This record gives sequence, structure tokens and C-alpha cells, in this order.
Amino acid sequence: MTKLRVMVVDDEPLAREGLVELLRAMPDVEVVGAYADGVSVLHAIDANVPDVLCIDIRMPGVDGFDVVAALDPERTPALIFVTAYDAFAVRAFEVNAMDYLLKPVTADRLGSAIERVRDRKRSEPMTPERLTDLLEKLASTRSPGVGRVIVREVGRVVVIPTSDIDWIEGADYYARLHIGGKSHLIRESLSSLEGRLDPARFLRLHRSAIVNLGRVRVVEAAERGDGVAVLSTGARIRVTASRRAELERRLVDLPER
Repeated sequence: MTKLRVMVVDDEPLAREGLVELLRAMPDVEVVGAYADGVSVLHAIDANVPDVLCIDIRMPGVDGFDVVAALDPERTPALIFVTAYDAFAVRAFEVNAMDYLLKPVTADRLGSAIERVRDRKRSEPMTPERLTDLLEKLASTRSPGVGRVIVREVGRVVVIPTSDIDWIEGADYYARLHIGGKSHLIRESLSSLEGRLDPARFLRLHRSAIVNLGRVRVVEAAERGDGVAVLSTGARIRVTASRRAELERRLVDLPER
């Protein structure tokens, strides 16, 4: 039987070491890395792509959800989420043929998860569609306003505060973050991002655009009741008629930072 290459991510040293010890005791598993934070594993995962990623959900800074959102769907490993909180997205994991482990993790439960992953990797490999579906379900379980978006670029991982984003442009499974005169392309759908942003600060203006309300300076009238949001950067973004009234109301009610 081919060995599964497993990578572990957990900020708690005892939990991380315990997982590694249990995995190394399995004859059909090879541990290819153990990391204490999300940024470290994102740096490592390209050079040493695992078959399985055992990842803690709650970690300071870049957490498990952020890591999943930053993965390349074409090279995404099977995911086993590790959590001390039973309420975290259990239905999302099951719907997407993922697995989750409640701490403290036992050898039997971890062994079952590994076997389930082995079976499902053959029958239900990760696809961009499945990863997008998972991200959207995960977003619905989180408190809004996570405060950051992770961008993977060649040789580096960039953590972008959401407050820096002017607006976001969506196309299929991609989104382009517009920040001043720069932009960053990420492999995540607009719907997934929308679920992770603070709804008091961001609004979807039409099917393919989300705007930071704090950047809107003028709302101009357009044909058929539509509008145009003019940002502080000079960008002009169409607003559908159905969203124009909400945009104007939200701008009046926008809380001060």
C-alpha cells in the first residue's frame, strides 16, 4: 500500500507533537512536516505537497480557514480539520467529504480518518468546484469580519488587512483585490470572500463586484435606475438598481472607524 504523505499544522505544541506521534505509528503514513502556524505551512506546502493536511482550525493570525482559502485547488491535499469545538462547520466537512477530529485526538479516531481520506481520495478528488463549495460553507460558520485575506505569490505569502482593500472584482473561481494602484489575484470565489468580510464595511454592488464602503465618495445616477459608485481612488463601479438604495442607506449609516 502506498504511503500517504501527511502534513500537520497546530499552534499548540503538545497537540502537534501528539498528532505526529500517532501518525508515525501508522505503517502506511509518512509525516512530511509539522508546523505551528498557517504562514509556515503555506510556505512549505508547494515544495513538499502532501496527500493529507491535518490542520487546526483556531490558530492566532493566519488560521485554518485562511490556509484552506489560500490553497491551490489544482494541488489541494485531502483535509482533516482538528478542533476542540464541536460546532465548527461539522456539516460543511461532511458534505464535502472532509473529516474532522475533536481534541484530544485518539489513535483509533485518527486511524479512521486516515482510512476515510484514503478511500475518498480515489472516489472524490478535490476539484475547484468542491473547494469553492467548502469555502462558502466554511465562511457561513465564521464570525464576519475576519480582518485579513491571504495572498500567495511566488516565493512569499502576503497577509492583506481587509481594511486596505478598495474593492474586489470577481470572475468564476478567481477574485482580484484592488488596493490603491495595485491588485492581487486570488483563487477564491466572490461569494466565498463575501461571507468572510465584515458586512458593516463591505457591500456587493453587482454580481462581480464588492466595494469597501469607506472608499465610496460619490454615487452617480445611471440608466434604468442603476448607479455608479466613484471611489476615492477614482475607480468607477456599476451599482445595480436593486443595490443602489441599499448602498446609499449604508453610506449614511456607515460607522466611524
